[in-house]
Amino acid sequence: MKNLITAFRYHQICKTLLAAGLTVTLMSSPLSAEDKKKDDKDKKPKVTYDEHIKPIFRAKCFACHNTDKKASGLDLTNYTGLMQGGAAGESIAPGDAEGSYLYMLVTHDSEPFMPPKSDKLPDKELALIQEWINIGAPENAGSKVSIKKPKFDFSLQGASSGKPDGPPPMPPHLNLDPVVHSSLPTAITAMATNPWSPLAAVAGQKQVLLYNTKTLELLGVLPFPEGVPHVLKFSRNGSLLLAGGGHAAASGRVVVWDVKTGKRLFEVGDELDSVLCADISSDQRFIALGSPSKVIRVYSTSTGELAYEIRKHTDWMTSLAFSPDSVLLCSGDRNGGAFVWEAATGNEYLTLKGHKGGITGITWRSDSNLVATSSEDQSVKLWEVQNGNNIKSWNAHGGGTSSVEFARDGRLATTGRDKVTKLWDQAGKQLRAFPAFGDIGVCVTICDETNQVISSDWTGKIKVWNAADGKEAGELTANPLPLSERLSKATASLSAAQANHQKLAAAAQADQAAVTKINADIAASQKQQTDLQNQLNSLNGNLAAAQKALAGAQAGATASTNKITEIGKSLPAIKEAHAKADAVSKQAAGDKELAEAAAKLKAAVDNRTAAIAAEQKTLATHQAAVKDNQQKVAQYTPQIKQTTDALNAAKAKVVALQNSLKPATDKATASQNAANSAASALAAAQNEVKHWQAEIEFSKKLNNAQASAAK
Repeated sequence: MKNLITAFRYHQICKTLLAAGLTVTLMSSPLSAEDKKKDDKDKKPKVTYDEHIKPIFRAKCFACHNTDKKASGLDLTNYTGLMQGGAAGESIAPGDAEGSYLYMLVTHDSEPFMPPKSDKLPDKELALIQEWINIGAPENAGSKVSIKKPKFDFSLQGASSGKPDGPPPMPPHLNLDPVVHSSLPTAITAMATNPWSPLAAVAGQKQVLLYNTKTLELLGVLPFPEGVPHVLKFSRNGSLLLAGGGHAAASGRVVVWDVKTGKRLFEVGDELDSVLCADISSDQRFIALGSPSKVIRVYSTSTGELAYEIRKHTDWMTSLAFSPDSVLLCSGDRNGGAFVWEAATGNEYLTLKGHKGGITGITWRSDSNLVATSSEDQSVKLWEVQNGNNIKSWNAHGGGTSSVEFARDGRLATTGRDKVTKLWDQAGKQLRAFPAFGDIGVCVTICDETNQVISSDWTGKIKVWNAADGKEAGELTANPLPLSERLSKATASLSAAQANHQKLAAAAQADQAAVTKINADIAASQKQQTDLQNQLNSLNGNLAAAQKALAGAQAGATASTNKITEIGKSLPAIKEAHAKADAVSKQAAGDKELAEAAAKLKAAVDNRTAAIAAEQKTLATHQAAVKDNQQKVAQYTPQIKQTTDALNAAKAKVVALQNSLKPATDKATASQNAANSAASALAAAQNEVKHWQAEIEFSKKLNNAQASAAK
């Protein structure tokens, strides 16, 4: 059977290469004698351990890696010790410098950097080491090299999306009331993400919690009365969720739910200890489980019966996983043993040798051609399953790697005892290191649909990060509050929100009233300003009219005075002539002409005297007008000043009120915004109370329905 599978896989690889436009050369023609002679002449001297590499190691490495000291179990002072490797496994992969652990350390592509606390070796020496490994790592000029491990093509080969038709599998409305809530959180024993939907499963005490990875909202609680889940796996099409666990040294079982309905479909296994690892094949024919019993048991999902057992492991089973094509099953134990089995029969297919510590994780690449294992020996190893070659190995976490998972695109997520969660490419290059936890990292999973890395530590903290930029998206919990407590908290929050809203609404009302008053004061002051301006304009008009009348009266008085003076100048002469004429007329009584002349002179005197009297009267009128207008001018001037002062005061008041309006308006706006926010918070609190009331009612109905179904 193993040969058939090998032939099948070789056929697949050849098909993929041909589809990519590549050819597979089975035999090459020999060089002619002339070509061979020319080729030998053009060859550079062979790089060997004795002549070229040993001097480099002597200068930089022998102090720590010698026969007596052997730091990390590695002796570089002789070729045999170098090729044997150390605590981390083989140090040199002949033919593949990039895949050689020692080369990754000296190039500082992997930690711990060598030489420690020092710059990496000069480029010339690194190039020499690279060339030596790539030509087969010969010991000396006479050595015949054998390339053990050809370079592996890390591009996905023949992988199908496997995405199911229809909407992505997401659970319906499920019960949100936790089965168990503890006063303190505990370590997260298992996590998983659905391959085709934004859905994460988190193991809790006697329960599995489902979260939406987009919103980080709790979607449901799946009871697991069997005990503590130690493993969670979604089926390859995302339609099923598997949980394995139980009670230590007592019982263990695997449970499967339908993701789209949340219904518990079936259980398999009846272990005498807790199930520590389990998986369901992508064709959903088999469920495999492992426990401290060291035995792998594989069950048929169609009958629920045991299909076969595998008794090869020498210590507790810690991890197992079916290949995505359902052809193979990979398993690992606490002693570092790792094997690949034929999924249909349980026959041994490969032994994966190299780990020096317990296996902590197994994950397959989506094309089934590559499987990754993580271990307490710090390393992550990649294996091609054609021949079981370890094509890549790197120390991912100091102290030990706790968990590893392939993303759909071939990236790997890991976490470990160094408290850090990391993202890698398939060549072992670190793409991102996320902020460290406060304690040892335990579980990691990557959500392909949202490109988020979800990881947990020993204290029960669960962090969610965006893989693209490393920013934290939020946290999840495996220990949510009971619905009754959530309702109590929501009710308390509602009361606080109501009080806060009332307080802020009253403040907003008061601040708005202050703004209204300022606007009213501004309007009143502006009206007062207008009235005073009109009054000032009227006073200025009256003053101008009085000043004009005064000027006219003064001019008339001056004219009358001048006229009186002019008339007065001729009056004495006329009076004198009149006196003479009168005297002559008396002397020459009966002289008619003299009498007429005297009468004319008298009339002239009378006329002038009358004219003077008239002008004096006019002058008195003008003088009275002057006095009256002078009084008016004297009266209007202080009134104008008083009105002007009042007008300026009104203007200043308007400006002051307008200046006070913006701060008051800003304060009122801020108060109103605060009141609006409080109103929104109040509405949210009201909705939350209604939500938890509805969830409690739903939980009661669901429990009653389940109780009735059980009866």
